[in-house]
Formats: sequence, structure tokens, C-alpha cells
Amino acid sequence: MWNANGLGQHAQELKIFVQTHNIDVLLISEAHLTHRSHITISNYTIYSTIHPEETALGGTAVIIRNNIKHYETAAYRHDNIQATSMVLEDNTGDLTISAVYCPPRHNNEYDDYERFFTTLGNRFIAGGDYNAKNTIWGSRLTTTKGCELHRVILHNNLNYLSTRQPTYWPTATNKLPDLLDFCLTKGIDTRKPTVESSLELTSDHTPILITMFAHIQGKPKKPSLYTNRKNWNYFREIPDTSITLEIPLKTETDIEAAVQDLTKAIQQAAWQATSDSKDDRLQQKCPLIVRQKITEKRRARKR
Repeated sequence: MWNANGLGQHAQELKIFVQTHNIDVLLISEAHLTHRSHITISNYTIYSTIHPEETALGGTAVIIRNNIKHYETAAYRHDNIQATSMVLEDNTGDLTISAVYCPPRHNNEYDDYERFFTTLGNRFIAGGDYNAKNTIWGSRLTTTKGCELHRVILHNNLNYLSTRQPTYWPTATNKLPDLLDFCLTKGIDTRKPTVESSLELTSDHTPILITMFAHIQGKPKKPSLYTNRKNWNYFREIPDTSITLEIPLKTETDIEAAVQDLTKAIQQAAWQATSDSKDDRLQQKCPLIVRQKITEKRRARKR
């Protein structure tokens, strides 16, 4: 979960981030995308909700791994709340995951929040920049919007996931760091997930890493005789020893049987010549110079 303050300008470092941490789903606030935006990440799909004015303001996005079984629900596009939502399936059932952004200039009230949460179903994780402060989830102070959101939490049996540490680091010297980014959940045991901050991405908001310890249903792998792990020399040798040419081809039955034997021999040769993949996840390693620069950036930002 991360407030990117413009996804396009952080595309390259974001690619390294999701690959390094094997991120399954990434929730983005302030994506600043439009219909003309074009961002791609290998092995991931990006869904976005643009601002109602269709300009590079606000907006949200969900970046999800391609091998996860999912579908997108209707985008929530309002001036005061924008959200992009996906429905996944874990070992308990359907789970809605939503990226949320609430612009600071709108004073959301109880009905505004509740109207949005009713669109997410009975089990959901809605994470993002709510711009609603309350000491209950770790903010430095409590605002009116924070009180309204807390009322919704109490009346709708919601829970929160928070680092209880500042997530917003303003550049203006007259402002203090505070917690604006967190998750609200329903129908989920909040004692299981772990929540921690990360200092790897450059923005005025800190990325939040949440580990759910849940089994997510993946897409079934399409059958294929060809992969990039095939030993073609071995494939050529197998049919020579398994195919018998001294067979009669006098009747339709003989021909049909020969075709089936030939097809079976080719399939068996293809499977035997292909090595197993123990992990379908992307195993791309980050270059040493990049890892060194990331380490230096973490130390500098921590200071």
C-alpha cells in the first residue's frame, strides 16, 4: 500500500520494488493516471480509477500479479472518495481488496464513508490515504474526519490495520509528520496480519507492507507442450526409441491406432524433455549497484 503522488514518475523504482518483495497486490493512492497513461510491469496487471474530472489528480490503482485469480468491480469515482477494487478468493471465500484515496479538501461525513464501504461486501481490505486523523489508529491528533470515520468503524463492525507510525512526511517546514495511510477491514481476523513500514520508495508517503498469511487462489496454468525450459536435443531422441515403424496400415482402425500412438509419443517426449518449475513467481534479482543505492537511500531517509 502506497501513496505514490504520481505513479508515472515512480514507475521504474516500483518495478524493482514489486519484484524484490514478491508483492502479490499493491494498492496505490494518488496514482495521477489518465486515459492517456501507459505503465506496464512484467507479470502484473494494473487497474486504475481516474479522477472524476479525468485529469492527472488523485485517483487510485491496484497492481496485481497475473497468476492470481481475480476480477475487477465497478470503480468508485467521486470527488471526495476514489477507489479501485478487486475480488480475490482465499481459503475462506471471496475477499475484496480496495485501493482508496480521500482528497484532503473534502470534509467526509459518516454517510460518505458508509456509502462507500457498503459497496465492498462482507469481507474486505480497504487501504490507502484516508486523510482522516485519529489517535485510535496512531495519528498525532484527532480531526473531525477522523471522528466520523471512527463512528463508521464502530457501527459497522470494522477493524483497522496500522503501523501506528507516521506515513506522511511533508516537505513544508511548518507541518509535522503524521499517520494518514492505513487499512480498514471487515470479516478478517486482524490478529494474523503483520504491518510494517518500508523506506524503499521515494514519495512524501511511506509504503506499508502487509502480510496476510492466507492462501490465495491462483489461475489454472494452461497446458502447453512448449516452454523455455525444454531440452530440444533430448526431445528429438525420445521418439526414435519409442515409435515403431513396422506396423500395418491396411485399415481405418490401423491408421487411427497409429495416429494415436504417434500423438502419445510426441506428448510424452515433450513432457519428459521439460524440466519442472518449482516457483512460478518472478525470480529476477536486483543488480548489486541498485541494492547499494537502495541501502544508502534507506539510511539517509531514516536519518
